[in-house]
Amino acid sequence: MAKEDVANTIGRWAIWASKHRERFVYEQVRPVSYEIRPKMVLDCSSFATWCYRQAGAKDPNRVAYNGTGYTGTLVQMGKQVRTPRPGDIAIFGPGNGEHAAVVIAKGTNPLLVSHGDSQGPVIVHASDDPRPVRYFRYDTTLSWPPRDFPA
Repeated sequence: MAKEDVANTIGRWAIWASKHRERFVYEQVRPVSYEIRPKMVLDCSSFATWCYRQAGAKDPNRVAYNGTGYTGTLVQMGKQVRTPRPGDIAIFGPGNGEHAAVVIAKGTNPLLVSHGDSQGPVIVHASDDPRPVRYFRYDTTLSWPPRDFPA
């Protein structure tokens, strides 16, 4: 599978999550489990990392999916890009960031899936968040077969 395909699969997992919001609980906890469970307890950065794990990509935090990554490690380990594409991660706020979301469609106002509160993962435009946004790209080399989408 090509890197581009893996990046699109990351986006497809984010979209899947937005269609199954009831399966996600927003909570800031560490370490995080990236296994699919009836209720997945994740915050914004662990949700973005979860999408990478499900797609079979390398951990964007570079901590081997040990559950300790956070928005700051996403900023530190990513390559900032001007033009986002599906599979990239949007980081809102200055410095190490305050919020992370997965890019699912490119454009001047990209579509994202954001898991930022008890509502669960939702599809939004980047401009829906008033904070400054930066986009980061990660190694999307396939590390293992992507997981199948559950029913």
